[in-house]
Amino acid sequence: MWGYTLRVPDVWHERPLDVEGGHGVLFAPDPVDAQTALVIEVRDLGTEVTSADLPDLERAFLRGLRAVVGSHLEQHATFTNEFALGCEAVQTYVESGQRRKRWINLLYRDTRQARLIAQGATVEEFDRLRPLFAPCVTTFMFTERSTV
Repeated sequence: MWGYTLRVPDVWHERPLDVEGGHGVLFAPDPVDAQTALVIEVRDLGTEVTSADLPDLERAFLRGLRAVVGSHLEQHATFTNEFALGCEAVQTYVESGQRRKRWINLLYRDTRQARLIAQGATVEEFDRLRPLFAPCVTTFMFTERSTV
């Protein structure tokens, strides 16, 4: 119904996420611990997003990431192509006394927004799994919505 595809590790555990006004799924190598995970959330914003909105979206995205405790942005970029437009960043931050690392993508197509997060419980875990995360994050694609 939400119209997207992405690759996920076959042996990871899938759990639904409650996403207000949308759809979410979490994939993690551990059936209980979700500190290392791949998360996808999709929402219909009710208004079309265009490339003219990208500068405002980027400012808000970076402002939000910088507000996180212990935030350090290692890299960030914006993109537009025939499939989507959006913002991405690699960030480290502190949660429960632990420095974590994540790769965040906000993608937009028509009225839909997708947020993908590939996160390691630690910086070292993220760096170890980055080759596994890369095809998951970079092959995300919006598709036509189903009516089912």
